Amino acid sequence: MDYKGLVITGTSGSGKSTLARHLTDTTDSFQIVKPVTTRSKRDDDEPDFYEYIDKNAFHELKNDLLVSATYRTDFYGITRKAFQEVIDSKKIPILIIAPSSDVSEENNFLSFFIDLSDEHLDGRLKTRMTNITEEDRLQRKTDRKLSTKFTYSILNVDSTKTANLIKELWGNRNSGGLLPHHIITHMIECGMLLDNVKNFENVKSASYDLTLGDEYYSRGQISTLTSKKPFIRIDPYDYAIVTSAEDANLPSDIAAKFGLTVGLFCQGVILSNGPQVDPGFRGKLFCLLFNTSNAPVILKRGEHHATIEFNKLLEPARPYEGKYQGKKEIINYLPSNTLRGAINELKEELEGVKSESRRINANVLGIVSVFLAILGVLLTLR
Repeated sequence: MDYKGLVITGTSGSGKSTLARHLTDTTDSFQIVKPVTTRSKRDDDEPDFYEYIDKNAFHELKNDLLVSATYRTDFYGITRKAFQEVIDSKKIPILIIAPSSDVSEENNFLSFFIDLSDEHLDGRLKTRMTNITEEDRLQRKTDRKLSTKFTYSILNVDSTKTANLIKELWGNRNSGGLLPHHIITHMIECGMLLDNVKNFENVKSASYDLTLGDEYYSRGQISTLTSKKPFIRIDPYDYAIVTSAEDANLPSDIAAKFGLTVGLFCQGVILSNGPQVDPGFRGKLFCLLFNTSNAPVILKRGEHHATIEFNKLLEPARPYEGKYQGKKEIINYLPSNTLRGAINELKEELEGVKSESRRINANVLGIVSVFLAILGVLLTLR
């Protein structure tokens, strides 16, 4: 895709302007397209960042705006003239916009939604306002609902790391393939790909080692692993549905696949899951583990049980919008017929075969015993 530049948006206080300045200060290639706004100048505004105009002047620009938005009671926009001036200077334009912005030719921009935790945002906003109102918090929720419009959602905890990741993603904007170690690491650090990552040593050369989560389904019930009960036992020809400790948090241009560790496969365990984790999916990763061996298999809480790899698409896809989006409890993934599923029926049939085999063996032994007893009597009579 022929991207014309970057779009940076996000929640109020997440550091959008600071991040854009970091990009322009560390790389000559980028330049911020100067926006116009009807809001009053704030003490913390960067010098010459905005062009401040009144509402009448803004309405006169309506047909000349590449981007326009209403944020609370103020108007924001970027003129086509300002955008073209950056293009003519042979720079990569950075458009800083409100999440609700109407962007002409939106698909021609590599877009980033910048966010932080509520605690971090509240701390930053207190420096520019006395009290954070309920209206401010409602606006934050509204902005976050719009985050799926944009390719990447980034937690801007460290502006340097965020800026470096944006430059990396821009450099690979028209390429696809497996993500390598350093990009996986940078994306996880910025709140993408996987949540709840405890150990970055699990990031390998082109994959990540998933660890066994606490919640699992086995023998007809949902159970939870704890420090006092850290093991799952899967008996021969039995199965368990397990979760990973990490949650998926994929951008709209990255799909993923995960498979079983070689160690478990060599013990006779088979993994069953969907063919891929869809772009834009956020939620729990789970799979069914079936023990095909004649010996029990023991799994330990927090151990490496599967490996996930991430594939960057050639361009963003429509994000996943299915019924499992955002679900993090295993009950949401279990079908209503779990107790009568194919695996359970197979297990029952195998148990039936084993019972029948034991019954036949017992009958054969009984017949042999009777035969030997009769033979012994006949020999005694002779």
